[in-house]
Amino acid sequence: MTKKLIYIVLLTILFARSVAGDEIDISVLGALELNFQQAIKVDSYPGQNIAAEVSFKNGAAFTLVAPRLIQQINYLVEPGSMIEQGEPLAELIGSEIHHFLTEMNVAKQIFEVAKRRFDSNRILYKKRAIKESQWAEISEKYYAAQLEYEHLRHFNDLVISTDTANDRVIVGAPISGLVDYSLQFNSLKPDDDIAIIVPASAIRLEAAIPTSARSELAYLKTSSCQLQVSSISTVAKGFFVSVWTEPLKPECDFILGERFLATPFYKTQAYKVPMSAVIQWKRVTSILVRDGNKLQVREVLLLASSGSEYIVTTGWPLQNSEVLVSSVSAMQGLLLGMGGE
Repeated sequence: MTKKLIYIVLLTILFARSVAGDEIDISVLGALELNFQQAIKVDSYPGQNIAAEVSFKNGAAFTLVAPRLIQQINYLVEPGSMIEQGEPLAELIGSEIHHFLTEMNVAKQIFEVAKRRFDSNRILYKKRAIKESQWAEISEKYYAAQLEYEHLRHFNDLVISTDTANDRVIVGAPISGLVDYSLQFNSLKPDDDIAIIVPASAIRLEAAIPTSARSELAYLKTSSCQLQVSSISTVAKGFFVSVWTEPLKPECDFILGERFLATPFYKTQAYKVPMSAVIQWKRVTSILVRDGNKLQVREVLLLASSGSEYIVTTGWPLQNSEVLVSSVSAMQGLLLGMGGE
């Protein structure tokens, strides 16, 4: 029998005598190199990568609609560009543009006449100098004229310049934000969308995560930034729910509509330990933790991997505990020799 074999036999005998339950006496392991590393407490762990898209919630964008038939449109900014409120957005061209401007001026004059009549007769009505029916008619015409004028004025307020000789107007952006538009045809019918403008504060990441994980989701991490989750849908689509992050940060180098993989991080109370510290003992995943002059076998649950480390949970507090990271395979072999599986 060789010296090495004799040593292994003696070590196994001493080891057997030193094992009490799931505790091992360190004193019998003097010939093994024992190195330890502290377990690090973590409050989140990464999940499997998921598809994410740069988008915005329904209703968050301002929609600019055509007031009349627009036979030709010349956009002055590219889709995806940021624009400030009042900056030139598009040039609208066509005979209907001239009709709109004329209608706008007529509506303004009718409103001003109706307002003067309304104001003067309101005094007479308070003095009961005119009949109730006469005042009702005056009021009705005034409010109808006001509604028509205001309807046209809202769009006219966006007009920066006019060229009535060539039936052209230039309209500015109603708000600051990111511009998007898509024309299926050259012309736009009344109430068609000219463009949408998305406020920067509304541009976020949208993703779908498993319904079972929705309550633990904390944030999404991409190649360039980390974004906290701001809202999670309570309506499932199959096995998934939609989630939205906070608005994109300046360091997030993305464009609207872009799709890519993001890493979801889930909230937890767990620990980070080196992969080399994990063993299988009695059919469960375990680690060896130093407690004075003893090594204790602690069962753990693997949540995820991160580089060369595992994220684990356990029924014992591991904060600042020293975990065995060397000679772990040898220890596992000795444990298996004592009846582990």
